[in-house]
Amino acid sequence: MKPIPLSAVLLPHPDFPAPDVAVDVAGFWEDMGLRLEYTLRGALSAVLFPAPGQELDAERLWAHSCCEVFVATEKRRAYREYNFSPNGQWAIFDFSAYRQRAESPPALPAPRTQWQSAADALHLSLVLLLPAAPLRLALAVVLETRAGHLAYYALRHPPGAPDFHHRTNFMRHLLPT
Repeated sequence: MKPIPLSAVLLPHPDFPAPDVAVDVAGFWEDMGLRLEYTLRGALSAVLFPAPGQELDAERLWAHSCCEVFVATEKRRAYREYNFSPNGQWAIFDFSAYRQRAESPPALPAPRTQWQSAADALHLSLVLLLPAAPLRLALAVVLETRAGHLAYYALRHPPGAPDFHHRTNFMRHLLPT
């Protein structure tokens, strides 16, 4: 695995209460695609995580604790959203433009994912098959707290309500090696 210039700390949205959880993401290109490593550390006991096998509405994984990735190619309005739940479910959505869902769901192979947990850490490793083109990524995490609200983590947050789809959240410098 060769490291790429992807090492990020996701920040909680300033207008929404967040548990004392640090979220880091690292990325690597490998033969099978882009590997992303999400690590959550800290007060995980304050977070509700769906149990393995617990069935959630795939259209609303984001309404519970999950990791998200948004992928776009340079100079295109279209983008793809991936959601990964600790219960093992995942979902992929294509958008033709900002928050405009494409008419047909994408027919893609299942992403390779692996969740590992410890008392004070949760780790997601995933591999995405992506085109060999300059890419823009937006990385995000939603945490459902035991206090009954959602906390939103991203590279940056535009003013107003949390909006992971907003193009200011997308990093520009991700290139395959």
